[in-house]
Amino acid sequence: MLSKADTHIHTRFSDGLMSPEETVEVIARQTDIRVIAITDHDTAEGAFVAQAHAQRHRLPLEVIIGQEFSTVDGDVVGLFLKSTLPKYKTAAEAIQAIHGQDGLAIAVHPFSRWSTLNNMCGLGVKIFDLPLDGVEVRNGFPTNFLSNPLSAWLNRHRGQNLAELGGSDSHAPFTVGQSFTWFKGQTADDLRWAIESRTTRAAGTLWTPASLARVIPVLLKQGGLTRYKHVYVD
Repeated sequence: MLSKADTHIHTRFSDGLMSPEETVEVIARQTDIRVIAITDHDTAEGAFVAQAHAQRHRLPLEVIIGQEFSTVDGDVVGLFLKSTLPKYKTAAEAIQAIHGQDGLAIAVHPFSRWSTLNNMCGLGVKIFDLPLDGVEVRNGFPTNFLSNPLSAWLNRHRGQNLAELGGSDSHAPFTVGQSFTWFKGQTADDLRWAIESRTTRAAGTLWTPASLARVIPVLLKQGGLTRYKHVYVD
């Protein structure tokens, strides 16, 4: 059978609107997502809280430990991590650290350069050469309506033909699961196998205009992601 995963979700541990506990409760009650990854900016602590809550309350979903790394080259998500990793200056350093924990490195919104609100920045053509495990070709943020298909086309025809993932990039309860990843199986282990075997499929929609209108004021009030910048490991 095929199941859905959302591999790009934020909580209050970075710039999301919900706590990790609220996030998993909403997803369990309101969606048919079976596996999620909490990927807060430059920390995995929220993911551990979410995972523990889901396990303790026996919610019908699995939580992957993830972290979104803000590098000078662009953003990279680590999945299946074992602990929070420090912030690295370059994408290559972050990917090496992710692989050092037996994690998977995903290029998220790789061709997004819309940075006035939230410093969303992708790796661009660097996805052709870096030792990545997957590429997010369906990101839910509405400004990616052009960069999503571009990411998919370039990955297939000019890049490494890596596993293709969809992630909502959710910061709020009303955007979770709008973009997602189809995979064969039901568990986090099944999702990992699907990524490694490049059999995943990205699907879903962008955030609705109403959802965007509700999120933007909060992100502006928080000052975007600028408070996470410039704290690198030497």
